[in-house]
Amino acid sequence: MTLFAVAFASVALAPGSAAVINQGKLKHLIFIVQENRSFDHYFGTYPGADGIPTATPCLPSQWYPSQCFTPYPNHLDSNQGGSLKIAAQMLDIDGGKMDGFVITREQQLGPGCAPHDGKPAPRRIAATMVDDEGFTQDVHCLVDVMGYHDGTDLPNYWSYAQNYVLQDHFFESTMSWSLVGHLALFSGWAAVCPDTDPPQINSCYTSPAGVGWSPNEAPPYLWTDITYLLYKNNVSWRVYNDGGLAGSPQGKNGTAWIWDVLPGFETVNQDDQVANAEYDQTQFFNDASNGTLPQVAWLLPKYDDAEHPQASIAQGQSYVTNLVNAVMNGPDWSSSAIFITYDDMGGFYDHEPPPYAFDSLGLGIRVPAMIISPYAKTGYVDHQVCSTDCYLALIEKVFLKGESLSQSGRPDPRPDYRDTESQYGSLLNDFDFKHTPQRPLILSTHPMTLLRQDPVDASPRPGRQVRR
Repeated sequence: MTLFAVAFASVALAPGSAAVINQGKLKHLIFIVQENRSFDHYFGTYPGADGIPTATPCLPSQWYPSQCFTPYPNHLDSNQGGSLKIAAQMLDIDGGKMDGFVITREQQLGPGCAPHDGKPAPRRIAATMVDDEGFTQDVHCLVDVMGYHDGTDLPNYWSYAQNYVLQDHFFESTMSWSLVGHLALFSGWAAVCPDTDPPQINSCYTSPAGVGWSPNEAPPYLWTDITYLLYKNNVSWRVYNDGGLAGSPQGKNGTAWIWDVLPGFETVNQDDQVANAEYDQTQFFNDASNGTLPQVAWLLPKYDDAEHPQASIAQGQSYVTNLVNAVMNGPDWSSSAIFITYDDMGGFYDHEPPPYAFDSLGLGIRVPAMIISPYAKTGYVDHQVCSTDCYLALIEKVFLKGESLSQSGRPDPRPDYRDTESQYGSLLNDFDFKHTPQRPLILSTHPMTLLRQDPVDASPRPGRQVRR
């Protein structure tokens, strides 16, 4: 169903053709999932990408009703961002105008942060509060959602784009927060199932809010996830958690439970596969070095490495580079494809409205996405519409002979199966299996950047102010 008057052409591969095109060359699919950045926030000025329009957008403000605010380069290593749940994204999108980001952030900060006598107080801490994802933050009276970064801040990410594939129409699968996005990452759906003990699958209903899991309670996610098909078809898989799995839903000493949701799936528990979802990332480096990577791997960060506002962008880029280097330095590089993306948009500005509304979950706002592989097209910008649903479809094409979640044989009351959605493009179009495989691109884990710490006396502005 079309939500806005935006259409994109996609080139789909014929059913069953994946095995012919792939020719068994992709034996490891590795998904690195970071946190809370929009596409324009990271790649809005990347050459050849659908980035910030030349006719510079100027977004309205409730605090400054006679002015509007434009995108601006922000070289601060730590950003505040804004609200990202479904109500906030609907305000941001504003019927396709994509002009609500500043007002949404102002509303999130509240009247205590509004300027007094026409003067903002960006260094004032509004409160120590819990953000949209349950992390406790010192929130400043600062609107930085119009700020963006470029190749001087993100040299490694831009190098990956220049040498491999950048996807510039990769949207959030769900118009919501991280837990919901990760449910969709692994299953193509997000729901709440009120009746879990005993489990009643028919009680499940679509939810943009989601519900957390606990090791002391019955698994709350009763629908089918992709690991069920992997297990059934003897395809190896692992989730590698940065610092191990944290001790609580929003714990920062390892991967938060809201990001690694697989232990909460009924299928994972019934198949006795919970241990596969709880690996420490030290095991990933061993597997990469020894050539023992599973066929499908997901790499999930801890907070400090996640690029989640207000965590360090530089540290997150170094973390991701280290993971990519580990694959490139290992014997499995020649048969691997690495996918880097972000689970939601973090409240940051993006100019491109979601093109479709498959169901009540969205699509959401665009996020960065890259593909790195010896067989990835070189310096290619992929304009196909995709989301993490396309990751599920790729796994099915490469390892499951096209078997989809709808063919699992399990009851499932979801409204649709996103892994077979025909309006998406195919990630196999980003590969050229006939060309000479690319050599590894080993990058420094501490590249020189223009990223800087926020000095005490700084007064960041929300963008160029234009009087109406």
